Amino acid sequence: MSEVKRPKDQLKAHIRAQNQTLILETSERVFARQGLAKTTTQMIADEAGLPKANVHYYYRSKKDLLEAVLERILRLWLDSVSEFNVEEGPRHNLTRYISEKIDQSRTNKNASKIFAMALIGEESFVLDYLRSLFVTELSREKATIQIWVDQGLMQPVSTEHLFISIWAMTQTYADFDAQVKIMLQKDNLEEIDYEDAKLFITRMVLAGCGVTE
Repeated sequence: MSEVKRPKDQLKAHIRAQNQTLILETSERVFARQGLAKTTTQMIADEAGLPKANVHYYYRSKKDLLEAVLERILRLWLDSVSEFNVEEGPRHNLTRYISEKIDQSRTNKNASKIFAMALIGEESFVLDYLRSLFVTELSREKATIQIWVDQGLMQPVSTEHLFISIWAMTQTYADFDAQVKIMLQKDNLEEIDYEDAKLFITRMVLAGCGVTE
């Protein structure tokens, strides 16, 4: 029988969760704005309105904090993107996947920028995470795509290059949003811009994969 938490313990757990969420959300903003190298825990503490000691109470170093931020980002991405469903076919699955990736770029710009910085800097945490988790995910999707190819629903393609291309095309609307705004001659991207991107990228991918259904 599990032990019931006392009100005092529940309050402590609530405060801890609240503080950690505040620190991680603030860290995302500061890392994205200042860059991974220039960011300090003092900057994060100041923006969060907390003493620096409070930040280090939960995260011993900037490295620990960055890893916690990156893990939160990667989990968010994995949870918000649907797995391929073999019964629904390539057109539906690829269209949905591209739409979800664009939505991530629209709603989680800071997360995408930090992830890109970590990859460029070859942060070992991110590289190890990708090797252990994304490679497994890719293997599963590769098997599904092969079934669609065997069924004549699409042409044979390199699954690896397909996903690399989709990630590049969709994440640029977050990582290089400044460039996109210049190209579109806009101060801020609007909902219609993201919808146009979804449509254009989806058409390119479906045509490139020879989706026939």
